[in-house]
Amino acid sequence: MEETQVCEKCKYWAETGGTDSGLVGECHRNAPQPELIDAASTANIRYAVWPVTADRDWCGKYEERPMASKELLARVAMIEKLEAERKTKAKTA
Repeated sequence: MEETQVCEKCKYWAETGGTDSGLVGECHRNAPQPELIDAASTANIRYAVWPVTADRDWCGKYEERPMASKELLARVAMIEKLEAERKTKAKTA
């Protein structure tokens, strides 16, 4: 497993919060699984939940998350700025 193939960077992972030891989220790779809550009353409550994982967990079914549009635009802007600075330095040298 490559260090970059962790839940936080997987397209199926959705961040839900954080703890002192890092982020936590839900894995949406497979369908939610049934879980039983033992209520204080005589009735049990059933519901379905996504598996909860830590940001640095991994499962072997990793798929890279596509870059968000705003992240992609920010990277393009940074590259254009660096290229303009390089051209300015080349002219003055």
